[in-house]
Amino acid sequence: MRQILLLSVNGFTLQKLFLLASLLVCFFTSAEETSPISTARAWLTLVDSGEYHESWQQTDQVFQNTTPKARWQTALDQIRVPLGRVMSRTYFGTAEYNSLPGLPNGEYLVVKFQTEFMNKEAVVETLSLSKAADGWHPLGYLID
Repeated sequence: MRQILLLSVNGFTLQKLFLLASLLVCFFTSAEETSPISTARAWLTLVDSGEYHESWQQTDQVFQNTTPKARWQTALDQIRVPLGRVMSRTYFGTAEYNSLPGLPNGEYLVVKFQTEFMNKEAVVETLSLSKAADGWHPLGYLID
């Protein structure tokens, strides 16, 4: 008869402990990767800090094809910079869509934030996201 030696600590075998740790890592990794709100917040943080090139790099391919880097930089310099530093940003809604005008059918989200800037209060930021195999990517950004 073959015996398997398992180390036991307080009733947990290493095998059970390893399984539990693996499940927790998978849960937190997948939750972090699939959260479109986290993606939206991280991307807006890039824009807030003036990392326009990096923010463009993270956008959907459709956005990159229709908005050259230089035009993105110019638009943010003209529209976003005058607003000043972000004082607060509060998530207040998401709408899901299977299609958006001019785009192929797919998974899309429109995420809205109520934002207060140093030079303008009560601004609504709207970020459209598209789902790709590797996660959510910004597709459009609007400041009202």
